[in-house]
Amino acid sequence: MKETKVQFSNAEMDLMCDSEIILTKNKVAQKVKTLLEELQNGMIEHKKNCSEIFSEDVFSISPKISRGENYLGLPYQILDYPRLFKQQDVFAIRTMFWWGHFFSSTLHLSGLFKIAYAPKIIASFDLLVKEQYSIGISNNPWLHHFGSDNYREIAVIAKGLFENECNKAEHLKIAKIVSLKDGYPQHRLFENWKQLTTICFA
Repeated sequence: MKETKVQFSNAEMDLMCDSEIILTKNKVAQKVKTLLEELQNGMIEHKKNCSEIFSEDVFSISPKISRGENYLGLPYQILDYPRLFKQQDVFAIRTMFWWGHFFSSTLHLSGLFKIAYAPKIIASFDLLVKEQYSIGISNNPWLHHFGSDNYREIAVIAKGLFENECNKAEHLKIAKIVSLKDGYPQHRLFENWKQLTTICFA
């Protein structure tokens, strides 16, 4: 057998020997899942109560919670509702938990949906500035981090430039962070979701 060159640091060995770390992680992950499930139920109820303003086409697919262990090396969970992901046409509002970073709320539009709803996004410029939303600036629509190469705060963009960005983008993403240390993140996430649906449908 070939001699291994794998060596563990003292910190790594301490981590390997501490089962409580993983057990605590699993508890946190389950609580996040429960939070997203409660949020999902609230969204469904709100949609039912305001059915006259919502597009049935956009909301034709039930919400979905997905999870993974490796978005840039860290665990995540995502609630998508509405969630229409076609080859060219996307309408989704994505609520994301990213371990060690944030919760976020993201409106994602492309194709025919972007053409249809971009004017409403543009008309909501002042609200988006006030509520501290950011606009996606990357050509890759599947990046979720809030680095300077992926999102820009709408507050630092002139209104005319914001309108140009909305019109020229192949995909349009409007997003906002909620701190992991927020005492009641599901409330803020639900309000963000209602805000984004209101911008599009009211």
